[in-house]
Amino acid sequence: MLKTRIKICGLTSPEEAACLPPSRVACAGMVLFCRKSRRNITLEQAAAIMKALPPSIKKIAVTVSPSPEEARALEEAGFDALQVHGTLSEDILSEGKIPIIRAVNIKDKVPLFEESPRIKAYLFDAASPGSGKAFDWSCLSQIPPAGRKFILAGGLTPANVGKAIQTVHPWMVDVSSGVEYDGRKGKDPLKIKAFIEAVEEADRESSTEQHISS
Repeated sequence: MLKTRIKICGLTSPEEAACLPPSRVACAGMVLFCRKSRRNITLEQAAAIMKALPPSIKKIAVTVSPSPEEARALEEAGFDALQVHGTLSEDILSEGKIPIIRAVNIKDKVPLFEESPRIKAYLFDAASPGSGKAFDWSCLSQIPPAGRKFILAGGLTPANVGKAIQTVHPWMVDVSSGVEYDGRKGKDPLKIKAFIEAVEEADRESSTEQHISS
């Protein structure tokens, strides 16, 4: 059975990193050089978080319209991939070495893609990234089935991620605000557990449906 991969995004402390189960969480995201974000952290804080992460979990630097200097600093910090919202410059595409996850903020339609061997996956998020609001997943039917890996983000929670998986069948799901405490900062281990269980249940149901249809 193919498992939907899970990315927990917006980590802000080593304690959050340490509670992620490596057997089920594929990636952990940290927001840097985004001073407007309440989840923004420094490179020093990111180093402490990365040290606390289980080694098998990939470390993703999440940023918006980074300068080449910022992208270089994130690569040198030891991140496994760079997730770019906003503008992605040709300098970054040509100079860097680590893979890029290209974030696409859905507004009215799915935009055209950049083409680069460094772009390993596309992440589809709500019009306002980090808002915790979902978008109309049906618009992703516009994506040509070219074998691209795509990640679904934007307003996912333990309550709706199962429907999202059955509707869109993403390669990976990305959650941040949907597993945070109510009324205070930080990730809630119980909500993370519930999110993982909901993904696993959706995977089981999809596997059963495929078996019956075949």
